[in-house]
Amino acid sequence: MNQTPVLINVSYENGMKFNAVNGDNQTIPVEPCPCLGGSGNSPNPIDYLLAALGSCTGIKVLVDLTERGARPDSLNVAIAGKRREQPPTIFEHLHLTFSLAGNLDRTVVGDAIHETMTLTCPVAVMMGKATEVTWEYRIVPR
Repeated sequence: MNQTPVLINVSYENGMKFNAVNGDNQTIPVEPCPCLGGSGNSPNPIDYLLAALGSCTGIKVLVDLTERGARPDSLNVAIAGKRREQPPTIFEHLHLTFSLAGNLDRTVVGDAIHETMTLTCPVAVMMGKATEVTWEYRIVPR
């Protein structure tokens, strides 16, 4: 399969604000946390990193379950992380909790999440090469 290159252009706007623009010309505002001079009006890079992890895994799980005829009524991904206190303040551990509602088979859900975390979600696979990533899931019946 021939993959299209991914392009993001990040440019300084003013104050501590940057804008990232993707290949579809969609703008993503970025600034540091207020402790580093940001206004608090836009997400910071770490927010986007975790949002990418949660949304990519959520999308892949939803697609996989739908293909298996087991689309959940709801799906939530909560991420907790522990970062080093000294630079580089990288994540030492990330833990994802998938909460799903619906009439779902535990084995089907577990297989879909495992495949997502280890194979089909590129964000999860890359993060797993950089730090310890664990996960669990909960099913709330209808």
